[in-house]
Amino acid sequence: MLAFAGERLFLLGSALVAIGTAGFYYIPGMISADAEGSLLINSIYCATMTLTTVGYGDICPSSDMTHIGRIFIVLLSFCGLGMFCGPVMDFASSWTQDVPGGAIGAALTTLALGVGLFTILEDFSEVEAAYFSVVTGTTIGYGDYSPNSDAGKIAAALFAILVINVTGGLLEPACTFLSYYCSKDDSNLIEEGIVHVKRE
Repeated sequence: MLAFAGERLFLLGSALVAIGTAGFYYIPGMISADAEGSLLINSIYCATMTLTTVGYGDICPSSDMTHIGRIFIVLLSFCGLGMFCGPVMDFASSWTQDVPGGAIGAALTTLALGVGLFTILEDFSEVEAAYFSVVTGTTIGYGDYSPNSDAGKIAAALFAILVINVTGGLLEPACTFLSYYCSKDDSNLIEEGIVHVKRE
């Protein structure tokens, strides 16, 4: 397991969000013209949803997006995939044993945070807020529920970064098992006690 420099991960993630925010803010047609709220907050929200691959499809991208905007989103998406499917997921799996209750405790706490945030900020019911939190954490982002207020958009952007990290930690045991299981080399499976060798 690699040791991670949290400050480097934070710096790189912040730089990607800043670049994404600038693109959504300055490139014409990136955000729907009828989107409510602050353009800056909408830009931060859209950049974060793109980088985390959640993509609710609510206010961004707009149907008026230019080819430059499409190229920008493709490049930003690849940066997001590289960041969140690589170092962020690895970092997530490195800290879960240090949290009381492990990955399950972190997941339940994060789910409770999401329910609390979105019932208050977006007036979702508890079930809607839990559903929205899970859909965000798994990066499915259907878009049937999405934040409308500026406070809700900022909360969703920050929550997405947190919950994806927690989801990565929660999925780490399944990832390890499947990696060993799909490996051509059965010795890893035998060493871990996943496969038992029948001795004759």
